[in-house]
Amino acid sequence: MKKTIIFISAIFFFIPLVFSQNIEQKAKNGNVQSMYDLAKEYYSGIGRLENKANALVWFERAANKNHIESMYRTAQMYEKGISTNVNMRKAFNFYLLAAEKGHEASQLIVAQKLEKGEGVSKSNSRAYLWYRVCAERKEVLAWRKMGDYFRDGKVVMKDHNQAKFWYDKAVEENDLESKSSLAYLYIANEGLAPKPKEAKELNREPFQKQIPMAYYVEGILNLNENSELNNKKAFENLTKAKQLGISHADYPLAMLYYKGEGTKRNLPKAFEIMQSLPAEYNGEVCYLMAKGYQKGDEDLDIDQNKAIEYFKKAANANNADACWELERIYKQGLGVKKNLKEAKFWSKKALSIEKPKLQQSKK
Repeated sequence: MKKTIIFISAIFFFIPLVFSQNIEQKAKNGNVQSMYDLAKEYYSGIGRLENKANALVWFERAANKNHIESMYRTAQMYEKGISTNVNMRKAFNFYLLAAEKGHEASQLIVAQKLEKGEGVSKSNSRAYLWYRVCAERKEVLAWRKMGDYFRDGKVVMKDHNQAKFWYDKAVEENDLESKSSLAYLYIANEGLAPKPKEAKELNREPFQKQIPMAYYVEGILNLNENSELNNKKAFENLTKAKQLGISHADYPLAMLYYKGEGTKRNLPKAFEIMQSLPAEYNGEVCYLMAKGYQKGDEDLDIDQNKAIEYFKKAANANNADACWELERIYKQGLGVKKNLKEAKFWSKKALSIEKPKLQQSKK
């Protein structure tokens, strides 16, 4: 009986050993699946002694012979620096190879790395294409990202109805970031009817869980309630949103500093934020900055040269009020040499801006 037990134990010991040796031989002879299996054994330490360096060698050999899972595993090892130096470019290249062959996890990773510029030049257009591929299946993160692209008009035309379509899908899966982004659409008043009550309800859980966009939504809802207490809350929430990287908070936060609502009036701080805003805001914010430098404030010296500089920026962004102010400045010689030709130029520009608006209002 004892001999039988020893014999059986020996069989169970030697069979895996023989099998493992057989895998190694097949791998050395060029069998791709065996290369992958051998790499897994080295990686896990099951079937042979753990050796991550050897695992990488065999994963990479299999990857170079078009073994899809090996491409993914090789990419992971280069990304994390397992038994090798971190090499984000190599990692991306192997993820991309796997993604192009339909590996779903790699497709999402490729989209994220293109969006962030990790291991590859940043490209929102390429990232969008890969997110689109992922969004065609049940990939909640990709649904949210598609919503973001249409919400902000990155790569694609801004379309809040399309953004809502994608956010709705993600919200059905209880994605908190999509809830706060859908709430944003309901207060943005761009293509969708405002729904402040729905926005408040949608934003409740994301705000409790400190989702960045939720601070912005809460801040705007506070502003809409229009009271001194709510302006203070708005300032706090928008400041937090900005700190967490929500660029949408920049404009309303700058305006709170400019007007002294919810916080002490601070023109230098307002102007600092205004200068970081996209060009689409130039007409308004450059005009406000010009007026600030023209009149000065408690913590801002009068500077006529800067005032004229920003009036011109606003005027060139089709702000008619800025054009009329420049006409007045050059006509009267306020801080500059009187120049009637320059004054006439700006009055003509003002009229060219106002005329289409007047015609439109008469329709």
